[in-house]
Amino acid sequence: MKWFLALVVVLNLLVAMYGSFKQRPPADVRAQEVSPELVKLLPANWKPNAASAPAASAPAAEPLRESSAPKADKPAAAKKAPEASAPKTAAAKAEAAKPEPGKADVKSEAAKPAETAVACLQWGPLDEKLLARVKGGVPQLKLKAGQLSEASKEETAGGGRFWVYYPPLATQAETSTLSSELKGKGFDNYIVKSDDFKGHLSLGLFGKEDAAKGLAARLKAAGYDKALVQQKGQKASKTTLSFKTLDAQQADKLKALQKRLTPGIGLKSCG
Repeated sequence: MKWFLALVVVLNLLVAMYGSFKQRPPADVRAQEVSPELVKLLPANWKPNAASAPAASAPAAEPLRESSAPKADKPAAAKKAPEASAPKTAAAKAEAAKPEPGKADVKSEAAKPAETAVACLQWGPLDEKLLARVKGGVPQLKLKAGQLSEASKEETAGGGRFWVYYPPLATQAETSTLSSELKGKGFDNYIVKSDDFKGHLSLGLFGKEDAAKGLAARLKAAGYDKALVQQKGQKASKTTLSFKTLDAQQADKLKALQKRLTPGIGLKSCG
């Protein structure tokens, strides 16, 4: 019996040793069937407890890395934010720097007269006939109020005759006495009764200036040294037009108008 028990013990030891050294085939997890009733879904905010932390430390490490990655990227995103907003800020400044359309037009209109204004120009003197012709073309200039003014004066047009006269004396009686004396010495004369030369002694009209000056010289030689010579003629009104603060376009039109209407009477700067 002892040898039989010993044999049984030896056989058990051999079987145990064989089982420990025999490699088991790897189990196919996908081939194992799992009952749906045993499946349990974990909530999204589930975290492993401290007890299970050591077992699940390896899988939990990856989510921690992933969750910490965005935190590390936040400063970079914050740094990029000002760069992205920089173009907007520059664009906003450029937009703010643009003048409003209405204000820009007002400034440009106000600056135009100062930039394009020219000196005052005068056209004349013009007689009545030329003045009417010129005024017919002035509307082409499209002048504003205050840009055109005119000044007229009476001028004597030479008629080719020269008048010898003697100024009146202090009283009419003295002038009459002088007239008689001159007639007695061969100088025919008469006292002017009207006109601007009322009271003067008229000694004669001559067609040539030399003849008039010759008579005046004889009078002076006779002791009447106040005798004078003046060219007689008809009085006519002469008008000068003044054009002020013209812009470049108005000045060009004025010059073209002057060359066409009065080639012999040019434009002059206002003096």
